[in-house]
Amino acid sequence: MRWRRVLAKGVLCALMFVSGLVHAETLKVVLTPNSVPFSYRDERGELVGFNVDIVRALCAQLARSCQLETLPFPDILPAVAAGRFDLGVANFLRTPERERLVAFTVPYWRSSSAFVGKRSFAMKAVQELLRDTPVCAIGASVQYRYLIEQAGEHTKHVRGLPSNQDVMEALLSGQCPVALLPSMQALPFMQSPRGMELTFLGAPLREAGLGGTVHMAVRPDDAALREAVDRALQHLIATGEHERIARRYFPFSIL
Repeated sequence: MRWRRVLAKGVLCALMFVSGLVHAETLKVVLTPNSVPFSYRDERGELVGFNVDIVRALCAQLARSCQLETLPFPDILPAVAAGRFDLGVANFLRTPERERLVAFTVPYWRSSSAFVGKRSFAMKAVQELLRDTPVCAIGASVQYRYLIEQAGEHTKHVRGLPSNQDVMEALLSGQCPVALLPSMQALPFMQSPRGMELTFLGAPLREAGLGGTVHMAVRPDDAALREAVDRALQHLIATGEHERIARRYFPFSIL
């Protein structure tokens, strides 16, 4: 009888150990909830989009389960830096300020920025525009910070909103006659029936950090995770899986 009790305790301990391993293997990922076509909730309330599909392919490659949650864009990097999440996927450009908070993966797409407004809007030079025109951007984004730098004493005309979708709604309502957005985030909405009256105002912008390679943010205390994610992303790109996922959302390569 005694050996049975010992065996039962041993099995219980083994099960608890395995359960702990499974829990440890869960990758906690945070995304934005209103950034079409990257991560957003569909009519059933399910989280969908390019970033969501890439994260799921990434977790499959890593053989880890995924726990996906959402936060407003400005809250994601602080949450990853504090260790609340392992991975932040919200179309981050690398900047020295951000690199002091988190680690970054290899690039997984390339971006530019563009001014967006209604077709009837008469575009001006940026500093002239900001003297008398409200201009929207996603709060805490590089686009928002660029506008603040360009505004000088007219920073009251720069309006930071929580998400790409909020900025688009502000454009349609007239709350903001013009906005500065990542081109790839603006394009799908502009191609939709509601966004047909919007257009790009001028050429894409890449200077002053407004364009470049886009990265995932990794908690700064886990170098092994960053290396594993890098290898998995490179595998998805090399095998063509990244391109297959991208073509569900974009009519051209985004690398």
